[in-house]
Amino acid sequence: MARWTHLTITVSDLPKSIDFYTEICGLVVVRDRRPEGSTVWLGAHKSLDEDPAFVLVLLPGEVRDRVGHLGFQCGLREEVDQIAARAERLGILEAPPTDSGGVVGYSTIIRDPDGHLVEFTHGQPIQGL
Repeated sequence: MARWTHLTITVSDLPKSIDFYTEICGLVVVRDRRPEGSTVWLGAHKSLDEDPAFVLVLLPGEVRDRVGHLGFQCGLREEVDQIAARAERLGILEAPPTDSGGVVGYSTIIRDPDGHLVEFTHGQPIQGL
């Protein structure tokens, strides 16, 4: 059976996008291919001897299409509030924290440097997250 391993998004400013996804989303650079092919791969914090299960690949270029949204699950409701407050200070808050209950949980939505939507949730009943 095939395993889902990555998602590639086009970004207009690679360093700015790397900063966003590492500083705000908590991802780490797991492969830097700028010298060979221009992409940077980001994943969840991992040990040096363990490959991440899924990576976000940043491809520099003209942004023509955006994804619906990228989703991150937070361990605490307060983390969602902290991210929303930081996003508001940066002028990138799209939707303030809202408790929708059910399968959605508590969430906020922000925009990355190219306008891709990024959702942070707490309490989504998705096993294993």
